[in-house]
Amino acid sequence: MRLHLIAVFLLVLIAGTCVNAADTTLLVKGHWGKEVNQIGIRLPAPGVMPVAPFECLGGYDIDDKGNLWLTDSVNRMLKCYKSKAWSYLMTSFEKMGDISFYNQHLYVVTRNPDGVAVINPENGKVEQQLRIDFRNPGRLKVFSPAVIGVEEPGVGLWICRNGKADLHPATALEAVGDSKTLYGMQYNFDAESRTIIGAELAEQPQEPETIALFEAGANIVYSKMAGMLNSRPMFMVVTAVNPGVLSFYTLDEQQPTKKVELPIFEAPFLTSNWKLCSDGNLYGFEGTASEGFKIHRYTGKL
Repeated sequence: MRLHLIAVFLLVLIAGTCVNAADTTLLVKGHWGKEVNQIGIRLPAPGVMPVAPFECLGGYDIDDKGNLWLTDSVNRMLKCYKSKAWSYLMTSFEKMGDISFYNQHLYVVTRNPDGVAVINPENGKVEQQLRIDFRNPGRLKVFSPAVIGVEEPGVGLWICRNGKADLHPATALEAVGDSKTLYGMQYNFDAESRTIIGAELAEQPQEPETIALFEAGANIVYSKMAGMLNSRPMFMVVTAVNPGVLSFYTLDEQQPTKKVELPIFEAPFLTSNWKLCSDGNLYGFEGTASEGFKIHRYTGKL
């Protein structure tokens, strides 16, 4: 196994540059329903947002032309917002989760069949269906044309390589990385710290190594890797002393840690709040039962 240089960083909440909500702009807003410019939703009760998967927005991403793609399980559609207009692609999948744009294709987590569909966005044709026997799929990441990852909360990270899927033995790894390295955040039995780990994305699973130590200086109530930004791993945390703010950090051995703080919106899932999309920008999802949904874009410098 290739040796890693282990760099341990002590990162505190006051480090870096703080960015406020003034650096966000509204990309699009809409309502729940069956129309082309709406997203399907199943409300458990009047005025109550769903908390179950596939009852609302499944996922969203931005392609290389700036088009917004969303999965709509309730209406069995992929919705697209481009040039201030809506369009859609019909699908046969009963449920759809996360979506990712890669190499001019849409990769979509599906149920029945369980796996990932590779879809041509020009004609809606499913060009490949990768089978993964998961039960509760989460975030999706395309690492290379032949390798993808799908998180399954409470289970681990599925790695699908050349059409064959297996669980990675290191359960703390997440669907974050590049063609060489996987990353994850590991709980340290200390509410104020997390260990960031990395492992080679090799054909034979590699034992993770410590990449960095994050100490928040306050109890962490939520933590997750956010993605890769300019070839650097990025992660996000929420602390008990600042529960309305999602803080982002990047790791770079050559530069100080950069910090971005963004508001946590009302939405069905915390992980739907802000996403580092395929175009390298942060987008936030906000939704209420009565007022519909909004998608915001962070316009500051990352």
